[in-house]
Amino acid sequence: MIYQGKARHPVREVVLHCAAINTGQFDGMPPLQVFATINRWHTERGFKNGFGYHGLIMPSGIFYRGRPVNMIGAHVIGHNAGTLGFLLIESQKITHVGKFSDWFTYAQDKVLRGILEDLRLSHGIQTVTGHNDHANRLCPGFKVSEWL
Repeated sequence: MIYQGKARHPVREVVLHCAAINTGQFDGMPPLQVFATINRWHTERGFKNGFGYHGLIMPSGIFYRGRPVNMIGAHVIGHNAGTLGFLLIESQKITHVGKFSDWFTYAQDKVLRGILEDLRLSHGIQTVTGHNDHANRLCPGFKVSEWL
C-alpha cells in the first residue's frame, strides 16, 4: 500500500488525465521538456510543489515520473489525497488506439496498462477513473470505465 502526506492517506485510486493543449503541441519535444513546460504552468498557477501529476506518458510510450507517489498530487480539486494522477500527452502524428484514437497511442495504452497492473498487484490500487468522473471536464476525453 502507498500512503500520502502527513496524514498517510492510503492510495487506492489512479486518475487519468489528458493535457489541456492543442493536439500535437508537444510533438517532437523530449519528455523532460514537456515536463518542464507543464511544471512551469503549474508553478505559475500557484501549485505549491509544481507539476501536479505523479507521472506523464508520452505518445511514444516513454513514462516520465512526476511527484513522488507518497506526495499528494494536484490533479483533481477535492480528490487528490489517496489518488495518483497520470497525464497522457496527445499526439497527432502517431497511429492511435481504436475508439479512443483521439486520446492516446498504442504505446501509451501498453505502458499505462502495465503501470496500472503493477500498481494493482504491488500496491493494492483498486480503482482507475478519469478526471471527468470527478469534475465536469472533458479530460481525459473518454470514459475510463469503457476503455478498461
